[in-house]
Amino acid sequence: MHQTRTHTHLPDVRFAGQGEVPAISTFDELHELGHFGPVCLSLIYKLIREEVRRLPVLSPPGGWQEADLEDLLGDFLADRIEPVTANLLALARNDDSVGKLLRTSIRYWLIDCSRKTAVVSVGRSLEKVLADSDAFEAVPLGTEGAGRWRLASTTVQPWSGPVTPLVEAAYAVPNVKIPKWSSETRRAPVADRASIEAVTIAVLTAASGSMEVAQLVEVFTARFPVVLDPVVVSLPADAGSEITVNAQSSPEEIVFARIDDAETTSLAEEVVSMLSPQERRIVPYLDAPGEIQTLLGCGRSQAYHHAAHLREKLRQLVGDSDDVLSVGAEVIRLCSGVAETQ
Repeated sequence: MHQTRTHTHLPDVRFAGQGEVPAISTFDELHELGHFGPVCLSLIYKLIREEVRRLPVLSPPGGWQEADLEDLLGDFLADRIEPVTANLLALARNDDSVGKLLRTSIRYWLIDCSRKTAVVSVGRSLEKVLADSDAFEAVPLGTEGAGRWRLASTTVQPWSGPVTPLVEAAYAVPNVKIPKWSSETRRAPVADRASIEAVTIAVLTAASGSMEVAQLVEVFTARFPVVLDPVVVSLPADAGSEITVNAQSSPEEIVFARIDDAETTSLAEEVVSMLSPQERRIVPYLDAPGEIQTLLGCGRSQAYHHAAHLREKLRQLVGDSDDVLSVGAEVIRLCSGVAETQ
């Protein structure tokens, strides 16, 4: 995940959090200097250590080491130091609000990192299927589109059209099998190997051309959007403060906002936690597009689109299991309770 870089010199900070009590508060230091000083940097490092534990997909193979965490701090500062500093100077009112705003920024930055990791993971899965299956072949060197992939025994030009028809072709593939997902899994799976191969064949057929792996990844992440939703784990109640949820919260925000309240004890609760507030409200009306129209104030075609998209997301989250009907019923029950409180 990390790239070799020349680090900006940082003040001497006791990163392990075992130093003396600072003589100045984070709020005062920030406003006195106009930028991050040792106290603020120490707080950022502490928050990164806590928040990264929520996203196991980001964990290095050997687990998090101090050097990895310090690199992550450097990445965060390189990517976000200017907007985060401006945000704190404009909105923070005391030490508590500095901590909450920093934690929020760090959480959402880590979400972005996990999504980039998801795209890489999908690409690797596709590359393995493409290389191992007799249904595909790489365009040979010296041929137009060299390095791309095409259906075996075809001579086609490189594809460069709109992605929408390819996504529709991917959705049209029947009997796609999606492994059951649980919170113990580092990432929600795309599909099983046979399904990945079938979808890739359908996409390349619809494209009538050769495609780069990155182009196929774009189609797959549109067809299987749940792979971009980060899998999170519960932490002790004292591991961090909550994020306030509003009507515009994303699925990831709902996960993080609820994760400290209680242990997730069933697959249905886990599935519901991955839905946005709007999706939770729609669930009880999946078979009533007229109600979705009224609920969202949209047209009939949009209502059908929202229902179809949500059905697919629920199917991917629940997976193929013997208890899929009971889990689905529990999801509806939980979401009906949400709808009644709106």
